[in-house]
Amino acid sequence: MRSMTGIGHGRAHDGTNELRVEIRSVNHRFLDVVMRLPDAFASFETEIRQRLQEVVDRGRLSVTLEFEQTTPQLEVTFHEPFVKAFVVEARRIARAHGVRDDLSVSDLAQIDRAFVVREKDLPEEILRPLLDRAFDQALDDYQTMRAAEGAKLRDDLSARVDRIERHVQAVSERAQEVPAELRRRLEERLERMGAKDQVDPQRLAAEVVLLVDKATVHEELERMESHLSQFRETIAGEGPTAKRLGFLLQEMHREVNTTGSKSSDLTITDAVVRMKEEIENIREQIQNLE
Repeated sequence: MRSMTGIGHGRAHDGTNELRVEIRSVNHRFLDVVMRLPDAFASFETEIRQRLQEVVDRGRLSVTLEFEQTTPQLEVTFHEPFVKAFVVEARRIARAHGVRDDLSVSDLAQIDRAFVVREKDLPEEILRPLLDRAFDQALDDYQTMRAAEGAKLRDDLSARVDRIERHVQAVSERAQEVPAELRRRLEERLERMGAKDQVDPQRLAAEVVLLVDKATVHEELERMESHLSQFRETIAGEGPTAKRLGFLLQEMHREVNTTGSKSSDLTITDAVVRMKEEIENIREQIQNLE
């Protein structure tokens, strides 16, 4: 079980060049990867994306690479056609207006586009070892943090499921007392109406059976126990779990609602409210799971 949120850092240095990698993620329904790469590593974008897809199922990921060279290798390009046209026009203007032609190389260097200075592209045999080391380190760090957060979530979910199960047990115990309670209430109502002695005992028993049948929650509780068991198995497993947990949670919520609608008993109603609270808390928690 892994959290969708996490952060990981990696760094590699070969004595001349340094690469720093950061992987950061937040919750998202699908896998969405945004990368900020220096020009030197732009050709590795597809490879980086594929590696992330192999280990991350969903979440919004931000991947940032920062590259520094202790002694950058510069490449200077002289834009000769542009400078030649500029000089011809400058000299024509000088002759036309009687201005001295005193252009120098220093003057040309001040002109935009006359000289283009950029860092030389480094060969892959230099860039790849840096990327492999820094990215692997960042990915391991990122996965470790997600697993640690996932373990905390697992513990919290397990504790909440235990509390739900205790409420289910309380409802089950109270439900066994409901038939006698319903019969007592019916008899008291008839007695207040002065009709108790006028009702046939068999008819009274049939009415009690009908009331009990409407109020029984035995099947709902059995299904709840099954859902809780499957929930525990899922959070104890490996890999993405959020979708299955979400489905089980819907089923649990349905059974709890049905239990509440069938019973007017205050003890059962209180347990139903508490189970709904726990289910809602679990629903919020699994939003953070992959």
